[in-house]
Amino acid sequence: MTELAHQFLDWISANPGAALALLFFGSALDAIFIVGAFVPAGVLLFGVGALIGLDRLALWPSVLLAASGAVLGDALSFWLGRHYGEKLFEHRWLARYPDTLARSRRFFERHGGKGVMAARFLGPVRAITPALAGASRMPTWLFLLTDGCAAIVWAFAYLGPGIAFGASLELAAEVAGRLALLVVGLFLMALLAFALARGLVASLAKHAEHWLGRLLDYSRRHRRLGRFGAALADPYQPETPVLALLAVLLSLLGGLLLILCLGSALHAAPLWLDAATYQSLRELRSPWGVGLAALLVQLGDWRVYGAVGLVVLLGLAAGRQPRAVAHWLAAAGFGALLSFGMGLVPLLAPPHVYFQHPPTVPGAGRDLPLAITLYGFLAVVLTTGRPPLLRALVYGLAITLVGLLTLAQLYLGMVWLSQAVAVTLTGVVWVALLGLGYRRHRARPVPGGAFLLLVPVAICLAFVLRPPAPEGAVPPDAGLIEQRMPEDVWWQDGWQQLPMQRVDLAGRARQPFNLQWAAAPEAIRASLERSGWSAPPGLIGSHVLRWLSLATPMADLPLLPQAHAGRHQTLLMRRDGDANRQITLRLWASGVGTDSGHPIWLGMIDVQQRRRLLYLLNVPLTLPDTPDIPSLLLPLSGMDKRLVGPDLWLLRQTDAPAGAEGAAPPPPTVLPANPP
Repeated sequence: MTELAHQFLDWISANPGAALALLFFGSALDAIFIVGAFVPAGVLLFGVGALIGLDRLALWPSVLLAASGAVLGDALSFWLGRHYGEKLFEHRWLARYPDTLARSRRFFERHGGKGVMAARFLGPVRAITPALAGASRMPTWLFLLTDGCAAIVWAFAYLGPGIAFGASLELAAEVAGRLALLVVGLFLMALLAFALARGLVASLAKHAEHWLGRLLDYSRRHRRLGRFGAALADPYQPETPVLALLAVLLSLLGGLLLILCLGSALHAAPLWLDAATYQSLRELRSPWGVGLAALLVQLGDWRVYGAVGLVVLLGLAAGRQPRAVAHWLAAAGFGALLSFGMGLVPLLAPPHVYFQHPPTVPGAGRDLPLAITLYGFLAVVLTTGRPPLLRALVYGLAITLVGLLTLAQLYLGMVWLSQAVAVTLTGVVWVALLGLGYRRHRARPVPGGAFLLLVPVAICLAFVLRPPAPEGAVPPDAGLIEQRMPEDVWWQDGWQQLPMQRVDLAGRARQPFNLQWAAAPEAIRASLERSGWSAPPGLIGSHVLRWLSLATPMADLPLLPQAHAGRHQTLLMRRDGDANRQITLRLWASGVGTDSGHPIWLGMIDVQQRRRLLYLLNVPLTLPDTPDIPSLLLPLSGMDKRLVGPDLWLLRQTDAPAGAEGAAPPPPTVLPANPP
């Protein structure tokens, strides 16, 4: 996955003309009459802005081409309006959206030439206003002047957020390219969640009465099965018995789906898609990504959703909402039933157990159904009787919350993909049925402001009580000796058994290690310090503020951590280059140690240069240049050195650390081995 992303960025760098051509034609299509309503030019400009922030495309050509495409599309729409006049607006497509056309007419009549400029930022109005200007016989020179100015401002406005996002991704890519992809994925998922919520609310507002009428008609024609629809949709029939029966049926169907996908009696191994999804997400792991996911999965812990459930229940009871209380208990009861049932269904072990990887957080995703139903029905309760815009916002937040929780559990290997899909579908269907019964039976609005304040407070308090890391969990930056190798074997040819490459720091495809070092960390640090190396400032708040000053010396700038195999470097040292460059050395634990007790470290020596990001941050970033490694390593005392390849050096400790002459070095901490 990371390779594909890197190949795409490399292709953009090699073929900027193709990307700029796509930007030009996309901007033009977005401005053409009617067609522009279906072209997501905002997404395109955001993506191009991100490529500008990543230094893959130039700023000014992108701005000028986006503005030129927009003017071309608007000019075509203006010509259509001038040529066809009012006949253009009698098109049958526009007849389906009379409100949009009327709103555009009022806007243009009120603002005139200023409206042409303002309409470029107003969504559906943008695709109609140039044609209205042409039909109204607005002077061509005035239209092109105002539209050209608006197009340039529009290009900057829509490219700007993408540029800032791309620059932040460059920082994320310096930490780990995997984290950058994870950030992009989360951002796109949030956008998709809000778009889905907005479309769902609009569709329900337009078709709900029609669908309910058909449901009631079906109920009258089919007495046996129709009783379910009538009980849910008819406000004069009790819905509780039908909801209880539907809950049992839905639980059985969900359990059957889980057995078919993951039943241990039917499957000795996971489905191909389940295994591929786990391995792909594992490839995207980074220490900060694991930390973020571990925080998100706490939303599915009983302490958190239990606190939310209790706060909402007490709030509904205090507000004298007996029907809402009953439906809230039904949502919690069904979620608990499904969660309990999942514990009884004989399924394959969770991914991290099946593949014998150490756990990161406690639990195995058993509480996911209950969390989904509670958070989903909370959105139903809060949006009852609210305007469409607020409903879309709340539903978007709920979808994002459930999506992040599910993705975090998948990312950490707590559930399989098919398991997450089955549980999510079951929970969503139950929330929809429960919401239909609740809304159709004289539901009253609840005091949303109080809940919007109390629910986040309950979540924050519950996070304080989150469980500790499980026994056997591996901290992301732990240095382990999982297996041993005789030192002479490693020195001769055993080094070839260790990893030779790591994910590149700055987003390139791959980059080889150039060090393997068998020594105690205290001895390595002492040897480096005697040769002029020093530890950089830590990445803490007061030090990060130094990035804002161009006058800060390189030695005083904190360095971003970088990851290998899901762990940050254990040792980070630096030494001066020239005024704007420095040399950095990073070491990661390989998991292998020598028979003398020294861990073997995998290392990377790089060149960094300060770069100005967003005209604000002064950050050291890694360059593709290779430093003169022999001149850096040969002066190190107390170490044997051996060049075993064009760019790979072996080093091993030969004496005690400085300050402890004649004394044996302290033994390294050896943690118990974990399954591979």
